[in-house]
Amino acid sequence: MIKLKYSTNDKRFHLYFPYSEIYIKIAKSIPKAIFHPEDKSWSYPNEVYTIKQILALFADFDIRYNAKEIPKQCGILEDFFRAARARNFSFCTTKTYYSHLFRLLLFTEKLPKNINTKDIENFLDFQVKEKFLKSASIRSARQAFIFYFREVRKQMSQLKFPKIKVDSKLPEVLSAEETRAIFNALPNLKHKILLLISYSAGLRVSEVIHLKIKDIDLERNMIRVNQGKGKKDRYTILASSLTQELKEYLKVREYNLLLKYSYNEVKNIPWLFPGAGIKPLHIRTAETIFHQAAAKAKINKKVTFHSLRHAFATHLLELGTDLRMIQTLLGHASVRTTQIYTKVARSRLENIKSPLDQISNTNQKH
Repeated sequence: MIKLKYSTNDKRFHLYFPYSEIYIKIAKSIPKAIFHPEDKSWSYPNEVYTIKQILALFADFDIRYNAKEIPKQCGILEDFFRAARARNFSFCTTKTYYSHLFRLLLFTEKLPKNINTKDIENFLDFQVKEKFLKSASIRSARQAFIFYFREVRKQMSQLKFPKIKVDSKLPEVLSAEETRAIFNALPNLKHKILLLISYSAGLRVSEVIHLKIKDIDLERNMIRVNQGKGKKDRYTILASSLTQELKEYLKVREYNLLLKYSYNEVKNIPWLFPGAGIKPLHIRTAETIFHQAAAKAKINKKVTFHSLRHAFATHLLELGTDLRMIQTLLGHASVRTTQIYTKVARSRLENIKSPLDQISNTNQKH
């Protein structure tokens, strides 16, 4: 087996292989090569061009390496990124697919061209048995592999997987009282408005942190969500009861920004919830704000920032809002996704009478 390994001792990449005149000839042909008789390795400087040359020349001999040691500039998965850009994949989809592919490279220690279907099966089996990966994550990994190896590289034209049963779990839904308690636990106006708007409009955390001031229509009580999940624009509602508090927040926002930046700089910060510098609030910060508020409100349920979106949909359904309208507000591509809330809407369940009640009432009459 041919192995490329980085050494922290001399800051060079060392190439190991069993004796072969062909291998030696290739190793010698690469510039700046040094032979080390003590361990029979060939070493090379940590330079992108040199590493790319080593991998390219030994690719047909199934060279092994640690993907974490290879500089990103070597572009081992560059064809994946080109294909993702050509298909206009969202950042989230690209990041998720790349994560699956990179873990596969780490597991196999192979270049993409040398990976086969058995490698993928072994990797997925390892993820289930050793890493306890959930079915949704396994399905996502499968989609990434089909896209890359079948569609992009076209080296596994028959790659497909048997259907996988996805866990069907109902979301933990916050009651109206619990939702109110979370909001009341936030003394910071910016943090409170962040959660209020998320609940008021049923927004995902990534959607609310990327809201711009121009996306808020206070006259019509509407919010425009630009390029939400699936790269789709949509409109959703803004509670009229939030208008005054939102106007107050906008004044506080501008005042706080003017303490750090000039007036012209502030005008060029479009985010409703600014973070560090000119960037929007970081997604992890938003999630931390929610968790701290939930803890302070003594919410014992297993909830996340996304629970505000679940609460929005469930509470609307309990108020009698049409399911199709809720689907539109949430931006779901299929009404089947929205139908999960019919299983957790308390009022819908409370209005259903058990057949035992019917039998009991009949017995009482007789």
